[in-house]
Amino acid sequence: MKNLLVILLFTINLTNIFGQNLNEEKYRFAKEVFNSSKYKKGNYPRFQQNIQLVGENSYQFGEKNMTVSIENKSYEILFKKGIFNPDVVFGKETIKKSNSQLDTLTQTQKIIYNQVRNDSLSICCFEELEKLNPNPQTKRFKFWLSRIGTVNPTEYYIEFHNKKATRGTSIEEFIENAKMTFYYQGGIII
Repeated sequence: MKNLLVILLFTINLTNIFGQNLNEEKYRFAKEVFNSSKYKKGNYPRFQQNIQLVGENSYQFGEKNMTVSIENKSYEILFKKGIFNPDVVFGKETIKKSNSQLDTLTQTQKIIYNQVRNDSLSICCFEELEKLNPNPQTKRFKFWLSRIGTVNPTEYYIEFHNKKATRGTSIEEFIENAKMTFYYQGGIII
């Protein structure tokens, strides 16, 4: 019983010392990005080529395959309509090597290749950063991107703008007429 009490108190103490308010923590890094010189508002085009649904939650944007795991299904329209443009965020040229080319790479070269590879991507943890939206016309999000051959995802920040949106505009209406105005590659999630 004494051991159980010590473990309980130790756990509570660790939570108080090291436990961070995860909700606030997710905003801290994003807030730094949006309030820094890194934030430069742009006006990025929608993906112009055909977008195909190739499986449940999987899309093909030209030569890029992207699996999207989103809890809020309202956000899927960002991908279906090409408002989220992977060519802008991850590069227009698809970086993919054949098996024979991969066989010639050293282990270090393979690691580097997997860090820049953009032919098969997986997005998860896509969520709105509501506290960082400066006005009803702007919505900011974060998401995690995983690449084949990498263990840890990379966090990205992205912004969409709809000049006609008001406080009463639904998320679906907002997204339908939105444009991507900012993206930023953050750090690796460990």
